[in-house]
Amino acid sequence: MELIVNKNNYRLEVMLTEPQIRKGMMNRNKLDGGMLFVFGNVSPRAFWMKDCLIPLDIIYLTNGKVNKIYDSCPPCERITCPNYPGVGDSVLELNGGTAKKENIQKGDILRFKS
Repeated sequence: MELIVNKNNYRLEVMLTEPQIRKGMMNRNKLDGGMLFVFGNVSPRAFWMKDCLIPLDIIYLTNGKVNKIYDSCPPCERITCPNYPGVGDSVLELNGGTAKKENIQKGDILRFKS
C-alpha cells in the first residue's frame, strides 16, 4: 500500500494483527516510507515511543481524514514513556518531520493506493 501526498509516494507497511500493532517500530533504526496501523473501528487510542529508535510523526485518521498530528515524537528508552492519545480507525506513522515537510494538516483527507 502507498500513501500519496502532493507528488510524493510513501510505501506503507500495514499492521493488522495485535502482535504487529504491539511491536510497530520497536527496536528498528529506520522506516522506509511509513507504517499504517489499521483497527476495525473508530475509538480512542494511545501510542507511545517505547523502544523506538528514531523520531516519528504519529497521525490519527478516521476514514482517511486527519484528526490529530504529533510531530517528531522522540524515541523513549525509559520504563515510563509519554502517551500520544487520539481518536481514529487507523494511525499513520511517518519519519519525524514528514507531516510538516508535506504540509499534512488536521482535516486533510489522505489518499492511499493499493
